[in-house]
Amino acid sequence: MPGYRLLPTFFICAIALTGLVSRSIGTKSETLQETDSKKPDTAATSCLFDVERGEIPGCLNRTAEGKLLVTQQVLKELHFDSYGLAAIRSAREGWMYVSHGGRVLISGVPTMDNWADSFHDGLVRVVRNNKYGFANRKGQVVISAIYDGAMNFEKGKAKVCNRCVSKCVDHNCEYHVFAGGEWFEIDTKGTVVARIRPDN
Repeated sequence: MPGYRLLPTFFICAIALTGLVSRSIGTKSETLQETDSKKPDTAATSCLFDVERGEIPGCLNRTAEGKLLVTQQVLKELHFDSYGLAAIRSAREGWMYVSHGGRVLISGVPTMDNWADSFHDGLVRVVRNNKYGFANRKGQVVISAIYDGAMNFEKGKAKVCNRCVSKCVDHNCEYHVFAGGEWFEIDTKGTVVARIRPDN
């Protein structure tokens, strides 16, 4: 008889203990989720400026106004050109050009030969919402991003296209060309100077 009385008590204790364990597990998983959400977004703050060194964490800071700045420590290591600009790549923002003061002046610069696209006739290609335009060294977009494709300027003219598509030209898809669509030639002010037949 005493054994029968102990059995329900044992089950009650076991059920209570199971509840405590499951609550404890739930609390732990909630704590882990909170910790994960508080982790810094390394993709937003890391950058690359030297292929051999690879990605550097904590390279970028975002101001309250949303502008990107390069940290002073990294700024000292950048190689600036004669115009006072250096190229860096953010995992999230892509290639960018930075001033001596650390301010990101130009973002959305396409990749060219595994590096940031360079300036031609004082302008560099930029991509906004998958459309191409051109920015000057001050960071001003002087030719709006309205084209589906664009080549670099050469002797004051650049070929641009609408309704063209980017296609791979090699097995690894490392190099691309713009194919099809309507092609134009523009000057450095963005004025269409000629309608041209596509090369490809």
